[in-house]
Amino acid sequence: MATRVVDIPSSRMANFLGFQRDPLGFLVDTLPLGEVVSLRTSAFRPTFIVNSPDFVQEILVTQDAAFRKGRSTNVLRRTIGEGLLTSEHHTHRQQKRYLMPVFYKERIQSYANIVVEETEKLADQLREDVPVPMHETMMQLTLGIIARTMFHTELAEEKAELAEAVDDTIRQTAKTLFSPLILPLAVPTAGNRKHKKAIRTLERMVYDVIAKAKERPEVYTDSMLGLLLDTKDESGEPLPDEEIRDQMMTMLLAGHETTANAMGWAWYGLEQNPEAAERLRAELASVDGTGDASAYDLYRELPYAKQVIQETLRLYPPAWMILRETEQAVEMLGESFPANSSFLISPYAIHRNEHVFADAAAFRPERFDQGLNAWPRFAYFPFGGGSRGCIGSQFAMLEAVLILSTLARRFKFVSVEGQGTAIPEPLVSLRIKNGREMVPIRL
Repeated sequence: MATRVVDIPSSRMANFLGFQRDPLGFLVDTLPLGEVVSLRTSAFRPTFIVNSPDFVQEILVTQDAAFRKGRSTNVLRRTIGEGLLTSEHHTHRQQKRYLMPVFYKERIQSYANIVVEETEKLADQLREDVPVPMHETMMQLTLGIIARTMFHTELAEEKAELAEAVDDTIRQTAKTLFSPLILPLAVPTAGNRKHKKAIRTLERMVYDVIAKAKERPEVYTDSMLGLLLDTKDESGEPLPDEEIRDQMMTMLLAGHETTANAMGWAWYGLEQNPEAAERLRAELASVDGTGDASAYDLYRELPYAKQVIQETLRLYPPAWMILRETEQAVEMLGESFPANSSFLISPYAIHRNEHVFADAAAFRPERFDQGLNAWPRFAYFPFGGGSRGCIGSQFAMLEAVLILSTLARRFKFVSVEGQGTAIPEPLVSLRIKNGREMVPIRL
């Protein structure tokens, strides 16, 4: 019987150097090789690249109990501790259960107004023909949104400092993830010192907000922080401050940097595709954004704006790679894999499959007119899937669509000349390398 696992033709050293030099290009280049591609690494820790939606579903959904996140989790724990993104098995299920109410539909509807308010504040500050660093601008915007929606906290003067601290932690984490040798955070390298300083900056805000919430819990009732303060562990005791800190740090990093990166790519995609930008403006003109309708009602009336975000997430998924490791030998779809096997799943590469997405490299939001059911379940999965799929995916979509529509009503953004084509930079999430200076043009 034919195997669905093929060996990569290049050598182990060539693979290592190729991935280190250009992770995204390396992963895309393996796409036509086969459904599961063996990198021919150590027999004790074999590594595979997964290109088939069928195998992705087996790993993330059908047999997800047989897998752990592994190395990536160990690195992320240095910053965010044992939060929802890094906890495993029973602890993860328990945390997900107590955090789910944060993303119930009624709560998301109330968050919508905050998203629009914060975005309008930004729009009022933009000056026509004055370039803005789009990545930093979107980072500060989404940081302000996450602080208000999740922590019931207004960030003012410290917003830029906190956004910079988030950026530092992400850069240092990415360097560690791709390094063959992981030095303990206690080793006083320049990178580790910078990382620890950034963590202290974020923790200072987090513990300050926790203290304020304990003094006046009634003010924080409708926030994630209020929910965490009300939550009891399995023994009936309140959650320790350290666990609340871990969940807040998780939301800070996973909950706003990803959306900020996606927005940077959305503005770039619209600039590169004037027809898409024109169709978006036509949709916005047809919807009254100034009447009595709530922000959530507005969101539901913007199908094309949603498609712009969906297409952005197809081409530039913030979670560009998902890592999994087997805890024991596993059989999937007739193929056997030993214990301690590692699997690299790249939404970035899989979303570029020409057999699924015609003209896959092109930014064409209208391809989502037909809905997600037009493709295999895991041919498009920007939020992962299964028990570890992004808990905040619905909020993230709403946030991105409302930021897009609020700003696009008033401005179009044009890149400052001389920057060339935007190049993806695969850090913890996918951003535009060196950022993007863009000029707001008032409509």
